[in-house]
Amino acid sequence: MKPLEFLEKLRYELQDINQKILRHKFIEELSQGKITIEKIKYLLEQQYYIASRDAKALALMYSRSEFPDNDFFLNLLNGHQEALRRLEQSFSILGIDKEKIKPNYKAIAYTHYFFNLAFFGSIAEQIIAILINFPIFIENLIKIGKILKEKYNLEISFFTQARWEREVEFLALKILEKYELHKDERIKEAARLIQEYELEFWDEMYFHS
Repeated sequence: MKPLEFLEKLRYELQDINQKILRHKFIEELSQGKITIEKIKYLLEQQYYIASRDAKALALMYSRSEFPDNDFFLNLLNGHQEALRRLEQSFSILGIDKEKIKPNYKAIAYTHYFFNLAFFGSIAEQIIAILINFPIFIENLIKIGKILKEKYNLEISFFTQARWEREVEFLALKILEKYELHKDERIKEAARLIQEYELEFWDEMYFHS
């Protein structure tokens, strides 16, 4: 089975949880103007903690892979560094003190699983989990950016400039050609788990008071 075929099949199998994330109540109520700015601040604070640790996990993935495959992880690591800069810009706009951020265990469980994947997972597990997760997460960020601009008159670059580059996905699929993806159930398990942790993040954003 070719990597693209495997990936699309897996996306289909995970469509229920992916739709729960993409159509989450947090996004729905934000579009109705029902989510407070305090909750947006909370999301940004938790994302700063997550992105900081995700960057370290990506650096570990980079160190465990060989050239030229490690270009995939380097690209994502550079993207996370830029995301952290945008988060700090948003802190200045919204008056957030990063030294006073209090991580919530439900919100940040994702990043600890991601680091576990970086340390113990295979390259194939890592790449497939990223290809399943990152585009969904970024799609939500873009939605939030548009809603904040239209409904709240607030432009936050962390949301508005979020992008999933197709070239990165093409590079990943090229790397995956050397693996027999359909023979390793751990790959599917990693993809399922990372989406469950992603959904837990959005649930915490919604229910946090």
